[in-house]
Amino acid sequence: MSDDKPPEPYEVRAQLFEQMAAKIRLNKDSKFGGAFLVIPPGDGEPFSAIFLEQEEQPIFWGAVKSLSEVAMATLDKINRQGFR
Repeated sequence: MSDDKPPEPYEVRAQLFEQMAAKIRLNKDSKFGGAFLVIPPGDGEPFSAIFLEQEEQPIFWGAVKSLSEVAMATLDKINRQGFR
């Protein structure tokens, strides 16, 4: 029997930010095109992350917008299904 407990939810969230920082450090010689980490509330998907090497802001923000639109469409679909 093991005494290992699963990490607390706050620790899991903190580790996601640390992983993003590690990616930025590992890619220090690349052009930094931005990084975006999303950790939504609730028990859904744990996170969405973007790390780009392109410097064009429209590409970065377009990717962030697309992630948001997909998430909102999924939530809308769930809400429209209602109770069964």
